[in-house]
Amino acid sequence: MKYEKYLIKKGKLDLLSSLKSLDKNLLNKTLKESGMSSLEELKNAIIEEFEMSLDMSKDDQFTRMYFERLLNHENSEWMSAYQQDIENFLVFVYENGDYYSYYIPIEIKEIINRLLGSMTPEEKFNLENAANTPIVKDLKGLLDTLSVSDLKHIGGLLHVNRLSNKPKKELVKIIYSALTDKDKLIDVIERFIDKEFDLLKDLMINKGTIQNNNINMETYHFLYMVGIVFLFRRDNKFYVSMTDDVYNTMKKVNLNSVQKIVDENTKVYNLVRAMVELYGVFSYSYLDYYYSLYYGNGEELDTPNNALLFCERADNIDIIHTEHNMYFINRILGQKEFEPLLDDIISRQESIKRKPIKLEKLLKYSNYDYYEETESKNKFKKYLKRKNIPSDTIEIIIKIISDMYRLGNNYISASIEMLQDYGVEVTENNMQEIIKYLMDIYNNSRIWSNNGWTPIEMRKNYEDIFLNENSDNVDSCES
Repeated sequence: MKYEKYLIKKGKLDLLSSLKSLDKNLLNKTLKESGMSSLEELKNAIIEEFEMSLDMSKDDQFTRMYFERLLNHENSEWMSAYQQDIENFLVFVYENGDYYSYYIPIEIKEIINRLLGSMTPEEKFNLENAANTPIVKDLKGLLDTLSVSDLKHIGGLLHVNRLSNKPKKELVKIIYSALTDKDKLIDVIERFIDKEFDLLKDLMINKGTIQNNNINMETYHFLYMVGIVFLFRRDNKFYVSMTDDVYNTMKKVNLNSVQKIVDENTKVYNLVRAMVELYGVFSYSYLDYYYSLYYGNGEELDTPNNALLFCERADNIDIIHTEHNMYFINRILGQKEFEPLLDDIISRQESIKRKPIKLEKLLKYSNYDYYEETESKNKFKKYLKRKNIPSDTIEIIIKIISDMYRLGNNYISASIEMLQDYGVEVTENNMQEIIKYLMDIYNNSRIWSNNGWTPIEMRKNYEDIFLNENSDNVDSCES
């Protein structure tokens, strides 16, 4: 493709300014062919059509791979943009020294990030390997293609000991023996949660291979890491497949016999995910207590033996060790800049009683995208709508504010800057009004350092305690 007629001088990064920088003849031809009368109309049409198209294909893994690569190579020497996307004005090309580069307008980038999110390292790893792996049904042949470190990692997950000094040929033999051992496979399956177990059952029903371009990477990844399945790509289709050796061994396993264990694993997995999302930090020393509280019907239960293993591989959860305890934490708190905040949350939670919550409501928080709608958020949404902020942008703003405020600081100055970045005009005339909305949202947010209580609930709780204490004092005086 010849880029010359699409070249612009890189300046402002919004879509309308980028369109204005294009060759006038190209713009006039585009407007005439599309039957549009202005660049503003063209801009809106590009955004609407792109969002609709991406929303329809967002679950396709090839779509995710392309846009992940497109974002990563922006402003670099790597021209990862398709010709069609340049012609459709989704990316803009400019001269960058001795080579051509491209950038993505902020509106388009926002849609990509919102609909696709970012790939986890596990997703990137899986997809890159799938792109480079031929379809092989022979287990030894597949193990031969793996590195020594990969083989040792699989061995560790299979609880095979003393592999450190083994040569590759012997490692392949040991791992092959483990993956074709019925008892070893049962040991691995007993660490599954429901999604992984369902995938395994689907594979067995379909003779060991499933074609699925919308595969859930989180579901697939652990089965891949223990060598039970592999991901292949052929003719732009993804296949999850077991080798013939593993499939034939798995046919000897009675999957119904491990269903109860998988169910118990899943309960703990969902419990920890929900507690971490609601409270930010969850102590391992309380795991037995809350597992019994929510699932025991008054009886004390022991958590499954493999609880740590499957909680450890949960998205968005890190496990940290202190001198006297171990904690499941939201991954953001594991970042260095949040270490002081993590210490504050742990120390405050020790002194603040956790708010009782019904299991059904608690488990909503096992979805990391869940956040509670509140009257204060809805009021601010209406305010932003009156200021002609697009609906999609409003939802992004509210989600960012919710994530910020649960950290336990109202971050008003950061909130104001963020609002301005998303096109909200903040002036001396309206600043106090906006701050009032933000403070109302904060006071009704579930704060991690408050053990999930909102500031308003905390205040009401302490008022009730104060009133009860005063009532006791009055009674004692009267007596």
